[in-house]
Amino acid sequence: MKFIGLLFFVLMQFALTAQTAEELFISGNTKFDNKDFLGAISDFSKAIELDSTKSNFYMNRGIAKSEIGEHRDAIADFSRSIKLDTNNSLAYFNRGNTHHMLRNYAKSIDDFDRSVAKDSMFVNAYFNRGQAKAEIGNYFGAIEDYEKCIQIDSVYERAYRNRGGLHVKLKKYNEAVYDFSKAIEISPRDANAYYSRALCYKDLNKYQDAISDFNKVIQIDPKHLYSYFYRAEMNTILGEKINAISDYNKAVEIDPEFVDAIVARADLKQSISNYASAIEDYNRVLLIDTSWSELYLKRGDAYLKLGDFKSANHDFNFVLKKNTSNAETYFHLGLLKLELGEYKNAIDFFTKSIVLDSNGVKFYVYRGKTSMKTRNYIIAIEDFSKAIELDEKYADAFIQRAIVKSELGDYRGALIDNNKALELDSKNLEVNRSNILIKMQMQKFAEAIIDCDIVLSKEPNNVNVYVQRGDAKFQLGDKNGACLDWHNAVNLGFKEIMERINKNCN
Repeated sequence: MKFIGLLFFVLMQFALTAQTAEELFISGNTKFDNKDFLGAISDFSKAIELDSTKSNFYMNRGIAKSEIGEHRDAIADFSRSIKLDTNNSLAYFNRGNTHHMLRNYAKSIDDFDRSVAKDSMFVNAYFNRGQAKAEIGNYFGAIEDYEKCIQIDSVYERAYRNRGGLHVKLKKYNEAVYDFSKAIEISPRDANAYYSRALCYKDLNKYQDAISDFNKVIQIDPKHLYSYFYRAEMNTILGEKINAISDYNKAVEIDPEFVDAIVARADLKQSISNYASAIEDYNRVLLIDTSWSELYLKRGDAYLKLGDFKSANHDFNFVLKKNTSNAETYFHLGLLKLELGEYKNAIDFFTKSIVLDSNGVKFYVYRGKTSMKTRNYIIAIEDFSKAIELDEKYADAFIQRAIVKSELGDYRGALIDNNKALELDSKNLEVNRSNILIKMQMQKFAEAIIDCDIVLSKEPNNVNVYVQRGDAKFQLGDKNGACLDWHNAVNLGFKEIMERINKNCN
């Protein structure tokens, strides 16, 4: 009887012990769900003390340890869990995640391999393995894992987004656009997917599509800093400079120390001749970073455009003192001397730039322009020709060489150069203005009128062109047309033409 009673007591004690371990395990899970990770670890540890044979006890304690940054202890728990149950796909998965956190990507991939081997439909294991492969530069292997995720779950938005990101790294922008579009289709409010697609459109030179996506990002997240920044860049390329400045304003409003936006805004202001405001922006950045030499050159250029030669000279020489081997600094000093009419000094500075950088196309162009001022036309042509040799798409070199050829009476050669410049830059009115003079000299009056029309369509108050068109019409026998153009010139304030009107327009 005593043996029976003792046996009954032992069995009852075992049942109570097993139940207590399970209760502690459940309690640990509850604490984990409530973010009480230390409490969860304590309960899991007590459960393990009572029953060390349960794989899930170790696995869940490992997860809790990982949450508080005890990754190596967590790995030990996952390994113990796997030893107790070699088919525990979740344990391999969690150990793989922890190895990933420790940047042990090879071990991480090995665990994800084991996880999917145990459960071939474990979509998150494929996804995380893809992330680990991407970390070690195995982009094609990562893409295969994301494709496996999509095969298992066709609406796995993160797999499309991550695959798109890798297509971007591989410069497969059209494939990336497809992936981000699928992510957007699944999650229409995913600002990151719109933003990523916008950057792809940007790289594909589809600027309007990029702007549309940046618009969507801003609609979802009105403080998305870089959407304003890149939308401004797109607007600048499309010639929408006022819209671009507005976007840079918004970016700077969000982050007052966003120097890239401030500098880009300043450059844009300078391009529309708002030099004083550009200087304010350059000053703002130089208060943050006094070592940014390029900004002193840009600010000096703005001062130069305003006619503040003293300030321009100060900025250029400040940079020169810091670095006497910077070709750009000598170039800017050359621009200053050119503006001051000190042509010999200007040529010396441009020559110094060329010595330091013999491939600097603009250095030759501006030395050539300066030689034109001193009527050294042959030398000027040599510099413009050298610039064209270095960059056959540099339109201004053709334009300047055409001017010199025209001065030398080589009108045919000048026309050839101007036509080449128009091929490169069809909207450059300077070429049309130059062509008017050349064609008038060649007595190609009808062609000259075409160039006059083009210029006046953009510059309706250009007095000289009205006079030139009137002269061309007069030469062609269109007396009424000529008189009308000359009268337009008078109405715009050019009274000197009255004698011609009185003589020919009765």
